[in-house]
Amino acid sequence: MLRLYDPISKTAYEQEETRDPTSLQSQSRKAIVQNLTLRCIERVKDLPLPDTLKHRVTTLSMKDFLIDVERLRPVNHTRQCYPAYCCLNNEDVIIKIFPKYASVSLSDYNPSLIASFAEDDHLCCVFIPTQSLAEKIDKANETGCTLDHSIIWQTLSSIMNVFQSKNISPIARISSTSIQFHTSGHITVNCTHDESEQITTFEAKINMPVYEAPEVIGRQKPDTKAHSWNIGCLLYEMLALEPAFYDRSGTNPFSVFMDIMQGNMPSVPSSANNSLTDLVSHCLVSSPADRYSLQDITDAIILHNAKTL
Repeated sequence: MLRLYDPISKTAYEQEETRDPTSLQSQSRKAIVQNLTLRCIERVKDLPLPDTLKHRVTTLSMKDFLIDVERLRPVNHTRQCYPAYCCLNNEDVIIKIFPKYASVSLSDYNPSLIASFAEDDHLCCVFIPTQSLAEKIDKANETGCTLDHSIIWQTLSSIMNVFQSKNISPIARISSTSIQFHTSGHITVNCTHDESEQITTFEAKINMPVYEAPEVIGRQKPDTKAHSWNIGCLLYEMLALEPAFYDRSGTNPFSVFMDIMQGNMPSVPSSANNSLTDLVSHCLVSSPADRYSLQDITDAIILHNAKTL
C-alpha cells in the first residue's frame, strides 16, 4: 500500500501498489510520452494519430504523477513544491503548484520547466530536478572530492552574466543555494533583488552564510564592487567546499560580521588552482577601491578561456 499526497486538496491517501492491467489506450499514451518526452509532448499533434488520442496524450493531470508522503519535508508544503514520480515515463520530477491565474512560460529562462497543466483552480508546473551549487559542494565533501575547475569557471561565467546583463542593486546577492545545475548542462542563477528583503537577510538569519560586502553591511552606499565581493565569496566556497563567512564555531554568529568588517579573510586551500586563488584574493578585499571590478573579473575569465583553447 502506497501513502501518497495530493497537493491540490492537501490531503494524504492510500493506493494499492499493484493495479489492474491498463487499457490499450493508456499503454499507447505511455509509449508516446516515453518517446516524445514530457518536454516535447505537444509534438504529438504532428503525428498521424486520431484526434481523441492526441487530446488524451497532451492532457496531463495529477493522476499522472505520484507524490510519496515519505519523501516530503515541511519545506515542500511551504513552497508548494513536491518531489514526484511520473507514471507516464517513469521519471522523477518536481511538481510546483501555482494559483490558476499565474503566468508561467515554458522558455529558456527556466530550462528545467518542461510541462504545465491546469488542475481545479491551480496551475501545476512540472520541472526536471536540479542540483544547487550548495548541494554539489555537500556531495563533494561527502565523497572527499573537489569541484572540477571547469565547473567552477563555467559557474563563474554564469554568475557574471547575471551581474552584467541586468540592472541589479548593489545590495542584491547570489548564494550557493540560488545557483542551479540542470541535467542539460545549463546553469541558472537567481539573484535576490528586493532591497528591504536583502537588508533583513543578514540581520534576521545570522546563522546563515554571509555573502554581503563590508560596505553593504555598513550601508555605506555600495556600488557594483559589492558584486565582486559576492563573487569572491562564491569562488572561495567552490574551492574550500565551505562558505567564506559563516559561524564556524556555531556559538558566535556575530563574529562573522566582525570578521568581514575587520578584514579577517579566510585562507584558500593551498591545493586550489592558482588562477582561481588569485581571483579570490582580488575579490575579497575590504576596500572597494582596491577590489577587482566586474570588468577585471571578466578579463580574468577571458584570459583563462584563451589559455584553455
